[in-house]
Amino acid sequence: MLLCALALALAAVGCGSGEETTPTPETVVGSVAQATVPEGEAEAGKAVFTDTGCGSCHTFAAAGTSAQVGPDLDESLQGQDDQYIYDAIVNPDAKIAEGFQPGIMPKTYGEQLDDEQLGDLVAFLTPQS
Repeated sequence: MLLCALALALAAVGCGSGEETTPTPETVVGSVAQATVPEGEAEAGKAVFTDTGCGSCHTFAAAGTSAQVGPDLDESLQGQDDQYIYDAIVNPDAKIAEGFQPGIMPKTYGEQLDDEQLGDLVAFLTPQS
């Protein structure tokens, strides 16, 4: 009988308290892999920008567009690096430009464009210093 009680007590301890725990930076070893920006050619990126219809929503002087449905890329991309631009294309609702609502930009470009096209588009959109 005592052995059964001890076994039940140990089983209960092993099951935890029912609380859910979330890993913290102090308890996680290693890092989460980040998507890397593929290398690209800016000139080819201009064709991607045009062919995918980016200019129907965005102003971008290098493409000769002046739409105002989405952010003005000449302004919103200033000071941003290629990783920021890549993330904005493949996960557009992660950071929303001031004055705009989430859900306007399609979330499918990361799937519709292959790595080469994404790299080219990022190269075209990355501000030159």
